[in-house]
Amino acid sequence: MTLEYLEIQEMAMKERQPMTATQMLDELDVRTTPDGRKRIFSMKFCTKEGKLHYFPQVYITGVNNMDMKAARYRGVQPCCTQGNPEGHLFPVKITNIIELDGHPIDWSNGYTEAPLQPSSQQALPPASPIVKS
Repeated sequence: MTLEYLEIQEMAMKERQPMTATQMLDELDVRTTPDGRKRIFSMKFCTKEGKLHYFPQVYITGVNNMDMKAARYRGVQPCCTQGNPEGHLFPVKITNIIELDGHPIDWSNGYTEAPLQPSSQQALPPASPIVKS
């Protein structure tokens, strides 16, 4: 093996450092670059059916009539290198994201899914059985 090959391997290992879930969410929240272009990521994720998807170029977007942050989803749109959409939009649950920009996601930093918010109505007491005499 040559020295150049070993240096390339070492650089590749540094690039694949795990990213915490909090860091990943911070990255996904920044949608544009300072010059106004869409931020393009590579992403590997799993759908709820268990199908593994890898897209070398995606950008994050919303989904019509859905509160993405409250539902803990992000809209993922595959695109070309110029940022033009290709294919259809994927709503992805954030806990199903496996890799972002080549960094594996580390879910061991205490991140848990947000519990369901209680409704504004008080829970009704259990109904008493109706007894006919």
